[in-house]
Amino acid sequence: MSPQPTADAPATTQGAEVDLGGAEQHPAVAEAAIVPTCIDSHGAARKPRPKVAQIREADLMPKMLWSVPETAFMCRVGVRTVWRLMADPHSGFPRPRRIGGRTLLVRDQVLAYLTGEASR
Repeated sequence: MSPQPTADAPATTQGAEVDLGGAEQHPAVAEAAIVPTCIDSHGAARKPRPKVAQIREADLMPKMLWSVPETAFMCRVGVRTVWRLMADPHSGFPRPRRIGGRTLLVRDQVLAYLTGEASR
């Protein structure tokens, strides 16, 4: 059995405003109570950056000169590591060629370095 409303306590239904016993609500509180529940707290997702073209080994082998990123790919190291190897005179890494503002390495010298590293 549900409780019957009495003269002292008015009947309320779900979703209806509740009487606060004669006390008036502040207008900001009344507006804050009506908030939609489907608001997304995050903005729209950004568009993904364009993907860099993947380097393929079959495309690199015919080339005589490799760029630093191509050399890094073939050596299975990072680009920064290739720069460090080129800067270290004791590493035995081939010296780069500067052509038209680009830093290029001779393919055969890099492959010889890799096979020399494998025999150590």
